[in-house]
Amino acid sequence: MSKSLLILTPNPDHPSHHGRWPYVLDAYREALAGIDAEVFDQPWSEPVTQDYDLIVPLVAWGYHNDPDGFRAAMARLAEDKRRVFNPPEIVAWNVDKRYLRDLAEAGVRIIPTLFVEQLTEDDLARARADFGDALVLKPVVSAGAKNTVVWRGDAALAGEADVEGKIAGPPEGPAMIQPFMESIQTEGEWSLLYFAGAFSHAVLKTPKSGDFRSQPDYDARLQLKWPPAEASDLAEAALDFIGRDRLLYARVDMVRDAEGRFCLMELELIEPDLYLTYDLEASMRFKDAVELAMHVGCKCHA
Repeated sequence: MSKSLLILTPNPDHPSHHGRWPYVLDAYREALAGIDAEVFDQPWSEPVTQDYDLIVPLVAWGYHNDPDGFRAAMARLAEDKRRVFNPPEIVAWNVDKRYLRDLAEAGVRIIPTLFVEQLTEDDLARARADFGDALVLKPVVSAGAKNTVVWRGDAALAGEADVEGKIAGPPEGPAMIQPFMESIQTEGEWSLLYFAGAFSHAVLKTPKSGDFRSQPDYDARLQLKWPPAEASDLAEAALDFIGRDRLLYARVDMVRDAEGRFCLMELELIEPDLYLTYDLEASMRFKDAVELAMHVGCKCHA
C-alpha cells in the first residue's frame, strides 16, 4: 500500500510569501518523483485532518510573520502524535534566533552576538565598543534577510529598501546585534547541507558587489564547493548538539571571522533552500533520506 507525505506550505493570509514558493514545492515534488508515497501539500496554518505517514515543514515560508501561530501549529502536531520530520519541538526552538545562545553555551562557535529586548542607543554603543563600528542588526525572528540592516554610526548602510529606495531603520522589538563580517563580501557565506544526519553537499554564496545578502533572491552568486575541513567540523558540532539522528534535513550557514575561523550564522531546520539543483546527486540523496524516514521512522514521534 502506498504511503503518504504531506509538505507544509505558507499561510495564505501572508500574500507576501506567495511569489516563489510554488516553484520550490514543484522542485521538491520533482526530487521525490518515484518515491513510494503520494505527495500532498497544505498551508501550515490549517489543521491537519488526514492521516499521513510523514509531515515535513519544508515549504512553511512566512512562519516568521506569525511565530506564535506557527509554534502552536507545531505543538498541535506533536500533541496529535503526528510523525513530523524535523520534529515539532526542534522546529519550534529554531524559530527564534536566540537558539544561537544555546549552541554557543555548548561550545559551538557563533558570530559574536548581543541579544536585546529593544534596541537602544546604549545597546549600539556597547556593541560598537565590542564589535567595531560596522554592525548587523536583525530581529530574532526573521527569514530571508527580512528587516536586516548593516548599520554604521547613525545610518543604515545596506539592507531592504522600501518603494522609495530608502533603507529601513533598525528592527523593533527583540533583536540581535553582530559585527559585520567582512569575509561575507570577499569570500562569501558557506552553506553545508545534511540529509538524515549525513553530509550531502555544500554551496558557497557570494553577494553581489555592494550587498551583504547571500540569498539568490538578491542576485548572489552560488557555486557548488567542497567545504574546508574546519567548516565541516563546525557544522557537525552544531548538528551533534541537536542529535543528527533526529534530523531529516539541515542547512548549516557560516562565515569566516577576521582571523579566518568559521563562525555559525544560522542552523536552518525549518524551511531552508536545500540547493538541490547545484549538485546532480543531491536530489537522490534527499529522496533516499525521505524514504528512509517514512519506512524506518524517527526517534521523536513513532
